Amino acid sequence: MIRTDIGEIVISIKKNGSLSTKKIDYVFTPSFENLSKLGEPHEIVNAYAVLLSNDAYNAITRFKEPNQYVINYINEKITLQLEVARKVLTCCCSNDVTQLIGSKTKKGLIKIQNIIMIARCLLDYGVVGKVKVRVSQRNENKSYSSEFKITDYINNARIHLGLSLDEAKNLTMTEYIMLMANKYPDKEGFTREEYDKVLANYEKKRQERLAKATE
Repeated sequence: MIRTDIGEIVISIKKNGSLSTKKIDYVFTPSFENLSKLGEPHEIVNAYAVLLSNDAYNAITRFKEPNQYVINYINEKITLQLEVARKVLTCCCSNDVTQLIGSKTKKGLIKIQNIIMIARCLLDYGVVGKVKVRVSQRNENKSYSSEFKITDYINNARIHLGLSLDEAKNLTMTEYIMLMANKYPDKEGFTREEYDKVLANYEKKRQERLAKATE
């Protein structure tokens, strides 16, 4: 079963045979184990930063009639993103995905922009965690880390969630956050949304009182 809620993505293609048309499913899972194949902790963060970069798009929109230097710059940025995206998709799938994503010398079945988009989505779910859980302001983590230390999350999952090593390795960051939030719900204080709502209601009532006072 494909679990899109934790970041799994499936791409299906049809393979024409002599007797029938068979479907091949490529399942991409941004699990801790798969993402560790991207390299060292800092390399994973760097890969994510490359995929999130808007440098090429900004250059395209800024220069209506780009010169050769700008064109080379745009191509360089897109080529780098494509290279990283291909690596992400390769690491996240147990099948050979060359037919889908192509190589430096051959195009794949998926368009370049879609390859980059899929890779971004996988890292959204696998590195940052794409899930809405209740977090009070005092417990918000606003710090930036230059490393994604997968072993720390695997060890935490084993210690706090009682998972086996294999079970912990197969978690995505999204699933990890969901499980940890379920076991250790954050009930202390206001979340940022709750605080902003209370503040807005207070300001609205204050303005109403001031309006009545000046009548």
